[in-house]
Amino acid sequence: MFPRIKKSISNGRTYEYLVISESIRIKGKDSTTKDIANIGNIKKLNTKDINGLIDGFIRIFQLEEYSLTEGTEILESLEYGSIIFWQKIWDELKLSEIINKQVKIRNKRVKLEVEKYIQMMTINRCVDPLSKLAATRWVEETCYKQMQGYADLSLDVTYFYRSMDQLLKIKDKLELSIFNKLKNLFSINIKMTFYDITSTFFYTGSCPISENGYSRDDRPDKEQIVIGVVTSWEGYPIKHYVFTGNTKDETTVKKVIEELKKEYYIEETTFVGDRGMITKLNLNRLQEEGFDYIMGVKVRQDEICEMLFSEHNEESFEDYKDLKIKEKKIKIKKFQQAKIFHKIRVFIKY
Repeated sequence: MFPRIKKSISNGRTYEYLVISESIRIKGKDSTTKDIANIGNIKKLNTKDINGLIDGFIRIFQLEEYSLTEGTEILESLEYGSIIFWQKIWDELKLSEIINKQVKIRNKRVKLEVEKYIQMMTINRCVDPLSKLAATRWVEETCYKQMQGYADLSLDVTYFYRSMDQLLKIKDKLELSIFNKLKNLFSINIKMTFYDITSTFFYTGSCPISENGYSRDDRPDKEQIVIGVVTSWEGYPIKHYVFTGNTKDETTVKKVIEELKKEYYIEETTFVGDRGMITKLNLNRLQEEGFDYIMGVKVRQDEICEMLFSEHNEESFEDYKDLKIKEKKIKIKKFQQAKIFHKIRVFIKY
């Protein structure tokens, strides 16, 4: 049962009425709405009328626990639900423990409660993304303001930046720990890993690794950094990289595949990258590490095309318009419950 506004048109004019409705289900059909009571024209109801209706409902249905004592004034309303929701996931991944442990390993003298500041910034990004400075004001509007262990924290933005400095130092260890937690918590699928890079530019020149390079934002005049991200089949991030702004796409692949194998112990995966990643060196490296791969091929990469086709009989390819088509079956165990075999089509345009 719920209140809603019902519109009615008469003589070319629209009238709005406040009604009490309920949802009912009709056998063999979808649910629909049934009006129970018509309160009246909403434009004729003022604040006093609404207060009277609420007080009347409270008395009639004996809902005194929902009423306010006369003279009571609401002074503050803090955001609560979304904070608790994301804190639950945070705690499930044991992120505070991981961050605190890694920070202490690097420097036992750090007194700053890094894990708490990082948690507030992370949840802010999930709930209402803001700058570090704006996030300090956002905290004041949430239950963090009254929460045990957080209420007494200084909200000086300097502490947020210092916490980020500490986070950067433990980035690699933290990502590996989170990956191991995700594997167990969400059973993420690493039989196929996706890798791509992007870039972001700066209006300032103070970043030590910013350089002019190929700009995906059409701003070659601005210094930038290059960001690479590896994800699982479902889209869970596994690891991210930050490169100097003049880094070429294909030069990053070697580092990525070596770390997937040696640090993340991913022994068997199909590595998926776009056509900017493909070079003979990268393909050889993928094969050396024992990874299958799916890569786009640039139109004029004749040398790569020759390399790909050299292992197969030319007659095994089909001609379709101006494309050469090769279909190959690969077996990926437990890749998807409903599928044992996947087909990969390689299209190469001459």
